[in-house]
Amino acid sequence: MNRIFKIFLFLIISSIGVIYGINHLSLLTNLKSEVLLQKNENKVHAYIDSFGIPHLEGQKNLDVYRALGYTIAKERLFQMDLLRRIVQGRLSELFGDKTLEIDKLMRTLMLKRVAVKQEELIKGTVIFDELSAYLEGVHQVIDQEFLPLEFKILGYKPEHFTVSDIIGVAGYMALTFSDGIARDILNSEMMDKLPDEKLKALRMGEDVESLYAGVNFEGLQVELQKTFNDIDTYYPLFHGSNSWVLSGKKTESGNTILANDPHISVGHPSVFYEAHIKTREFEVYGHFIPLAPYPVLGHTPFSAWAVTMSEIDDITVYLEKMNPDNPKQAMYEQNWYDLKVTPEIIKVKNQKDVSIEVLESKHGPLLTGTRFHIEGKALALNWSYYHPENNLFKSLYEMPRAKTIEQFKMAVSHAASPGLNISWANNEGDIAWWVLGKYPVLNPGIPYDLVLDGSQAVNDIHHFTSIEENPNMINPESGIIVTANSKPQGTKYQGLAGYWQPAGRYNRIEKILSEKMNWSVEATQKLQTDEKVPFHDQYIKQMLIFSIEKLNDDLSRDAYANLKNWNGHCDIKSVGCTIFANFSHSIMKNLFEDELGEKNFKTFGQTTGLWQSYKYLLKNLENPFWDNIQTQRVESGSEILELAFKEAIQSMSKKLGTQVSQWEWGRVHTISYNHPLGKVKPLNMIFNKENTSIGGIRYSINNIGQKTYSNDFSAAVAPATRRIIDFTNLKVSWGVLPPGNSGNPVSVHFDDQLKLYANKEYRSQIMDWDLIQKIKPIVFTPFSKE
Repeated sequence: MNRIFKIFLFLIISSIGVIYGINHLSLLTNLKSEVLLQKNENKVHAYIDSFGIPHLEGQKNLDVYRALGYTIAKERLFQMDLLRRIVQGRLSELFGDKTLEIDKLMRTLMLKRVAVKQEELIKGTVIFDELSAYLEGVHQVIDQEFLPLEFKILGYKPEHFTVSDIIGVAGYMALTFSDGIARDILNSEMMDKLPDEKLKALRMGEDVESLYAGVNFEGLQVELQKTFNDIDTYYPLFHGSNSWVLSGKKTESGNTILANDPHISVGHPSVFYEAHIKTREFEVYGHFIPLAPYPVLGHTPFSAWAVTMSEIDDITVYLEKMNPDNPKQAMYEQNWYDLKVTPEIIKVKNQKDVSIEVLESKHGPLLTGTRFHIEGKALALNWSYYHPENNLFKSLYEMPRAKTIEQFKMAVSHAASPGLNISWANNEGDIAWWVLGKYPVLNPGIPYDLVLDGSQAVNDIHHFTSIEENPNMINPESGIIVTANSKPQGTKYQGLAGYWQPAGRYNRIEKILSEKMNWSVEATQKLQTDEKVPFHDQYIKQMLIFSIEKLNDDLSRDAYANLKNWNGHCDIKSVGCTIFANFSHSIMKNLFEDELGEKNFKTFGQTTGLWQSYKYLLKNLENPFWDNIQTQRVESGSEILELAFKEAIQSMSKKLGTQVSQWEWGRVHTISYNHPLGKVKPLNMIFNKENTSIGGIRYSINNIGQKTYSNDFSAAVAPATRRIIDFTNLKVSWGVLPPGNSGNPVSVHFDDQLKLYANKEYRSQIMDWDLIQKIKPIVFTPFSKE
C-alpha cells in the first residue's frame, strides 16, 4: 500500500511539474515572442541558443539588466531565494528545525548585517542603479509570472529582493573559510593532547610539498564541520579550482589561451548561470551566480579572466577572556569592556520562534550558540569579510571593463573578501595574475594557525594587506601563469599565511605546460580533463613497502600486483584507482583516528590538512603517529600499512565482489546532481540527476573528488564548469556547464550538458552576433502603466 501511495504521489507531483514547468518554460521555448518589461525605455532582444544560453542585446545597460533579471528569475528564482535565505539565516522558515543550526551560524556570522553596511559603499553609483534594475526584472517574474515548481511544493511566494541581498553573495562565496576555523581550533586543542612530533605532522601544511616535488614553497566535535555540509545541501560551496593562462609564445596560434575550471560542491541547479549581454557601452559573456547580475567568470571582446580560491588565511580566531560576573563583558589589556549585543529572532516552520543574541567582541562575533562553540570557551571570529572597505561588486563591475594591466589591478583592489586568485589576459597579448582580497597580517612570531588570546593586544591584527602587497605576476618570461589553490612560489611569499591545498595539481599542470610549446585548444581540453594522480608512483612505493609475501590469499596478491603496476590514471575503467582510493582511506583511518578520535578525524578529514599530513607521514614511517595507541604494543609504519591494505581488500570484496578485474573505478565513483528538495522521495525522481559513472579523483587536475575521510567514493566536489578562451577567436570559445543552464526539471536544458561533461567534451560559447542573430529572438518591449 505504501508503494502504491508513493507512485500515486509521484504521478500527482509530476503532473503539477508538467503544468507549472510548461508555463515556466515559456521564455525558453518561444511560447511568447514578446515580453512587456516594465520600466524599460528601449527594446531588448533575447536570443536563446541551443543550450539555453540567453544572448541579450539592447541599447542601454539598465534595460538589459532588467531583461537579465527577468531571464534568470524564470530559470533560477527558487535558487536565488534559497541563497538569500542562507545569507540571512532564514532557511528554517521553509524547512523547520533541521536547518536551525545553519540559521544560527549565519546570524552569528552577520552576513546580512554586513551586506547592509556594504550597500552604503555603492549607493548613488551606477553599480547601485544596475543592481536595482536587475531586481526590477526579477520582481516582475515574482509579481506576474507562474512561479517555479519548488514554490508550489513548499507553499509560499518569495518576497522582493534588496540590493543588500545581492551583496550578500560575497559572504556566501567566502564561506569556504571553514578550513581556517576548523584547523585553528583543532590545532589548538591537539596542542594539549599530542607530543610535538605528532603535532608537527598535523600542522605540516605546504611544507610537505618539497618531499614530493623537490620544490620549496615559499572538546572539538564533529559538529564543527556539519553546518558546512548542510549548507552544501542547499547551495554548493566553493572548494578550489584550476586556472592557467598561456601567452602567445606558448601556443600554436601565437595567441593567448586562458583555461579555468572552478571546483565546487556538486548540486542541482548549477551554482552558475551562463549568459551573454551586449549594450552600446560594453559586452560580456559570463558565468553568473544567479542572485547577482555581474559575472564571476567571464570574457569580453578584448579580455578574459579566471577565478580560483587563493586559500590565503583571511580568518583569525580569538579566545576571549569573559567576566565571570558579567557574561556580556570581556577583558582586553587588563580591563573589562562591554560586548555589543544584537538580538536575533529566527522563525521556524510549525514551531515557536527561536531567539538568540549575537555577541561581538573587539575581534568579531562570538561563536557561542553555534556548532563551532566549545563549552566553556568564548571563541571570536575576525574575518576579512568584515573589512569596512570590502566592495566586491565594484571589482566585479570593473573587471569586464579592464583593458590594460593597470586597469585590471585597479579592478581587483576594491574587494577584501572572498580571497580569490584572478588570472587575466587581454587581446594585446598581456597576461597577469593578482590575488584579490585584504588579508590579516599578525605581529612577528604570532602563529596564524592557532586560537589566539583575545585579551592581549599583541595578538591583534597588525594590518590588512593592500593590493601592492598581494601576490601577483605580470607577463612572466615563461609565458605561463598557473593557479591551483597552492601556495604561491617564490621567496617573497615565504611568510604568507594560508591553508593551502596540496600542490599536486599545480605541479602537474605547470610541468606539462612547460614541456610543450605549441598549445592548442584541443591540447588544453585534454589537460583540463587529465585524470592522473600527481606523484602516484611515490605514493605506491611507500604504500606497498611491505612484501607481497605477507599476503596469504590470491585476492590480496592480485590486488597488490594490480596497484603496483597501476599507471596512476583514474578513468572509469581503472581498477588500480579503486584500490588506491580504498587503501588510502584505510591508511588514513588507521593513522589518525586512534589519536584524534572518530569525530575529530572526520573534522580533520574535511580540511586539506588530512591529505597533506598523510603525504608527510608516508615519507616518515618512523613517526610515532603510525603506532596505534589503543594497543599495548608499538606498531611500525610497515605493519599499519599491511593491516590497512588487508582491511581495504576486505571492504572492496564485500562491495564489489571477489574478482579484482571487476573493481572498476566507475562502479564506485559516480556523480549525482541533487536538488535541495530531492532529498525527499519521490521528489528525487523529479529534481535529481543521479549516479553517473565518472572519472577523475580528489587532487587530480580533473578534480572530481570524494570525501577524503569516508570510503564512500561518490563525487562531492567537481568542476562546476570547464571553459577555455582562445584569443585567436573570442567570438567562439569552449565550455561545458553541468548538468545544464536551466533549473526547471521539465526543461531540455535541465541536464543537456551532463553527458558532454561526463565524456570530457565541450560545446561552443558563442559571442558571434552573425550566428546569434540567426536565432528567432524574444523581444522585451517597454511597457508603461500610463
